[in-house]
Amino acid sequence: PRAGRKRNHREVHADLDDLEEALVVKEEELKRTKTSVCAAARNLVCAISQELPIDPVSAEDGFLYEKREILEWMRKKRANLEVITSPITNEKMNTKLLPVVQVRNIIKELVDNGVIVGKLAAHWKKAMAAKGKVDETKKRAGGGDADSMYALGEWYFHGQHGLPEHDFESYRWFKKAADLDDTRAMAKAGWYLMTGLGAKKNVSHGMMLLTSAAERGSDLACYNLGWINLEGMHGLPKDKNKAMHWYKRATDGSCPIRQLENESLEKANRWLEKMDVNE
Repeated sequence: PRAGRKRNHREVHADLDDLEEALVVKEEELKRTKTSVCAAARNLVCAISQELPIDPVSAEDGFLYEKREILEWMRKKRANLEVITSPITNEKMNTKLLPVVQVRNIIKELVDNGVIVGKLAAHWKKAMAAKGKVDETKKRAGGGDADSMYALGEWYFHGQHGLPEHDFESYRWFKKAADLDDTRAMAKAGWYLMTGLGAKKNVSHGMMLLTSAAERGSDLACYNLGWINLEGMHGLPKDKNKAMHWYKRATDGSCPIRQLENESLEKANRWLEKMDVNE
């Protein structure tokens, strides 16, 4: 139409129809693009967990892995005295892993922009939040905070917040907290030393830490001392009187530091009841 001429309703509706049709076409193109990107994102998942990695690495087999997943795979192979092989091809490979920062950045951008959605994105966001919590806790622990050190010891022991189960790391953090006079950590580090879990076995040092923690009110330390004396563990003689003393301390509610699990508490109570009947 000529400039300045008033348009009629038919012309306006025709233009609106054209615009709506163009928008539908554009929306379909965006859907196809998003679907294509989401399909490509499947190539970014860890070959073991099939989740988006937060610490992606590539191995000699050419596949992408979450670092903790492939390290755990290798750890199990070593523990079983097996040759390190690829989890995918089953062919022998070396242990060299290369960080893939570009992949981590691409994943973050795709998730943040809503291109990758659903369970993959939800799991990645949860894992990233856990990593943030661990990083902050490690920062506080590095600054000398015993509570953070103790928390890291627990997380490594149980494999929580994205950390692998790792006895050495667990003991290391418990030991650091114990060195700062944390009673809970003394009870944990003492048991590690008694058993050689994550540390070189040292019965005398372990007993010293356990006894100190028990005297300070750790029910866990009291329980373990009771168990050691009852069974005559780690080269120590059996002593039912000492076992009874420590089991009573662990179960009578007098310990202000509660670390003992219900299963162990019930076990100690059953033994004390049995002793009462025998007497």
